[in-house]
Amino acid sequence: FLASPNNPTGTRIPNAELAAFVEKFPAGPLLVLDEAYHEFIPEPPPSVRWVREGKPVVVLRTFSKVQGLAGLRIGYGLARPDIAAVLQKSRQPFNTSAPAQAAALAALADTEHVRKTVALTNTGRERLQAFLNKHGLRFVPGTANFVMVEVGDGDKAFRELQKRGLIVRPLRSYHLPSWIRISIGTPEQMARLEEALPRALTAGK
Repeated sequence: FLASPNNPTGTRIPNAELAAFVEKFPAGPLLVLDEAYHEFIPEPPPSVRWVREGKPVVVLRTFSKVQGLAGLRIGYGLARPDIAAVLQKSRQPFNTSAPAQAAALAALADTEHVRKTVALTNTGRERLQAFLNKHGLRFVPGTANFVMVEVGDGDKAFRELQKRGLIVRPLRSYHLPSWIRISIGTPEQMARLEEALPRALTAGK
């Protein structure tokens, strides 16, 4: 399994490195590419082409991120017909609902929403990273719709921000107790974060 962009770091695998890895990948095992955040990559890898060429690659995508359909729990996979046939044998019946399928089809057609969301996210991420640099906070530069930030005590930062009406993701479950993941929101939400974060990190000191 390879995730690009990765969660929770937001980093991507360079296209040339990923392509070289795919070309050398043996025929027996499967290479699964988790592309949950692929819409946020300016120049995504040619993963669909690799599937069409018959590579032992499975591409996984979701409607939970840029399309905003997380509550419907729907996504899709791309694979060679023989690989898809094997996966079908273990698929649960009725694994998606009719409303989720209808929403997914509408989302695929709404390319303007994707364009606007990606543009808003890119602007917000650049703004957040500039703010973090200004305040001397270490972070991982990425290409997804979030930024991973070192704050000393991730659980405390989560609690203090929650008190101020903001929710971030503490990363203790990833064995990164001093880090949090901040999702990119609207300009208004990011302004609230910029006001609240310094206070949250100095609370009790």
